[in-house]
Amino acid sequence: MEKCDINKDLLLFKIFHIHKIICNKANKYFSKEGVVIQVEQIPVLMTVFYHGPQTQQDIAHELFRDKSSVLRTVASLVASDYLTVTPDGTDKRKKMVAITPKGTEAAQFIAKEVVTTDSKMFANLSVAEKLILTELLDKCANHINNAEYIDGLIS
Repeated sequence: MEKCDINKDLLLFKIFHIHKIICNKANKYFSKEGVVIQVEQIPVLMTVFYHGPQTQQDIAHELFRDKSSVLRTVASLVASDYLTVTPDGTDKRKKMVAITPKGTEAAQFIAKEVVTTDSKMFANLSVAEKLILTELLDKCANHINNAEYIDGLIS
């Protein structure tokens, strides 16, 4: 087997590296702006912001995440006063997640900043390159999502 530098040669690790850079920069920026939230928590906040109150299970389903990770994220966002959790009126076993005024303010700020940040991060690409990159990433995501795993390998 030929030796490879995983950080330079493998696309998977390049994607991990880009993800890490984006998350680190975004977390620092949001913190500097007074929005106490981690990038990994944003999808949960934005789901409740855009879709209104819903159960934790509904959020997990919408985001393709397991319920336990959503529970941890919701608990953190409740502690930061971005979300509230109350028992469902019809089924006491279910918990309804709603956004607070502070959460709404943070979500509006994030929604605006994400668009601005996206254009800044990819300003070095032409419109054609952005379209090609988008198509390629979508193609990869669909392939990975539809692939079956056999002994840890994609078939």
